[in-house]
Amino acid sequence: MKIVKIGGSVITDKGKYRTPREEVMESISKLLGEYPGRMALVHGAGSFGHEKALEFGLDVPGSISGKAAEISVVINDVMSLNSMFSEHLIRNGFRGVSIPPHAIYGSNGLDLSPVTYLLNYSFSPILFGDIIMKDGKYRIISGDELCKALAEKIRPDEVIMVTDVDGIYTSDPKEFSNARLLKKVKASELSLEGKGKDATGSMMGKVENIKTMLPFTNRVKVINGNYPDRLRKALLDEDVIGTVVF
Repeated sequence: MKIVKIGGSVITDKGKYRTPREEVMESISKLLGEYPGRMALVHGAGSFGHEKALEFGLDVPGSISGKAAEISVVINDVMSLNSMFSEHLIRNGFRGVSIPPHAIYGSNGLDLSPVTYLLNYSFSPILFGDIIMKDGKYRIISGDELCKALAEKIRPDEVIMVTDVDGIYTSDPKEFSNARLLKKVKASELSLEGKGKDATGSMMGKVENIKTMLPFTNRVKVINGNYPDRLRKALLDEDVIGTVVF
């Protein structure tokens, strides 16, 4: 059993509102469609979620009152991305069924019983970054947070996180030329310098979420989705460029 998380920066152009990367979606979908094992899939919102969430100030949790129209826009956008990606997946043989997080979040938090139900019948549940609401309040739930919740529920052998960089570095490689790729690292030794720049906290948030996943899985792999063959190797447990956290 695996959990695979496809970052929004991989399947969308995060610098352009509602801009999918269709060729990347297709190549990833082919690989996932060929994989014979059991899997839960999560994807980020990318430019279908972050841009408007930041513009509307929805990155800060608050009262639904006065924000309903803006929340509706973002939820509609992320569901549109999910629909696009799901079409690629299903066309390539992936037996996926989407579960919008806002629809399964209630007074007791996330109800993940639909996930286990689908897995029991050989479907692959698909969840995605979304806005969730409870007691008159809203907040963003990231794909990384969903991975942690899923890991706690289904106890996968591993979690594969597909990003737009080669793995986890000692600092942000897009900002610091001396950043060093961590190939294999214990969760207790994992740290990152720098700060996040999007609505869900960027790599720093990812590092913290990875730490919380390790009690529920054997390892977390972080790889670059711009090189599809790396995902194939990660799925087949072959040596691959990236980071393994254990």
